[in-house]
Amino acid sequence: MTRAQLLELALLTLLAAGLAAAVPLSTGYFAWSWDALNHHVYLGMIAQHPRWHLDVTAASTQSYQYPYLYWPAYRLSLLTGHGAWAGAAWSAVQAVLVLIPVWFISLRLLPVGSERWQGVAQRAAACTLAFMNAIVLIGLETTASDVLAAVPLLWAIFVGLSDRPSHTQALTSGALWGASVACKLSNGLFLPLLLFWWWQQRRPHLGLMRGSALAVGALLGFSALYAPWGLHLWQLTGNPFFPFAGSLFGT
Repeated sequence: MTRAQLLELALLTLLAAGLAAAVPLSTGYFAWSWDALNHHVYLGMIAQHPRWHLDVTAASTQSYQYPYLYWPAYRLSLLTGHGAWAGAAWSAVQAVLVLIPVWFISLRLLPVGSERWQGVAQRAAACTLAFMNAIVLIGLETTASDVLAAVPLLWAIFVGLSDRPSHTQALTSGALWGASVACKLSNGLFLPLLLFWWWQQRRPHLGLMRGSALAVGALLGFSALYAPWGLHLWQLTGNPFFPFAGSLFGT
């Protein structure tokens, strides 16, 4: 990456952070998503202070959802002072975490030299389009975890766009995807897209090896990130995926 491209990324990152922070500052509060009072803050709390000796299903079955992405929102909710500043910090951090992989993806898809204004404009437009989504725009200023959970998935896509794919890159892409699934199980729906990328080879055996590397990486990435919570649920309920997969574990 050239110095000009690094400057471009820095400027776009600062712009995204500033615009994201401006929303809660203009509204005057840290927004809560529709189910925040049901389980978002509660999950953030038990991520730091498990209280199963006091609660069983305080937030219904969502009490057993992967809680660690909600910890920042929980900590921000405890801060004294104006809530708009907490919301501004949270929105800015999420915007930065999303923009960086999106910019790298656009650089790989639109590899026009950053010294040309056309390339800069194309990548800026690509980053703008990435944020023009209702889930992203709402998630940036609320306690929802959708935006954070998508970050490793974006990096998985970036790795998958390599000009010279390798088994190691397939393994890495799978690990990142698996990590995003651990954060939010619905991210598993993106598996067909990753398989399409890694299996489109002229030699079938090579595609099979890349697909196998993707699967192994996904298992490793998911296990590494989900293990702390999965082990906790196993000890608590006898099922690392409780309340799902009950027939498999007899729960």
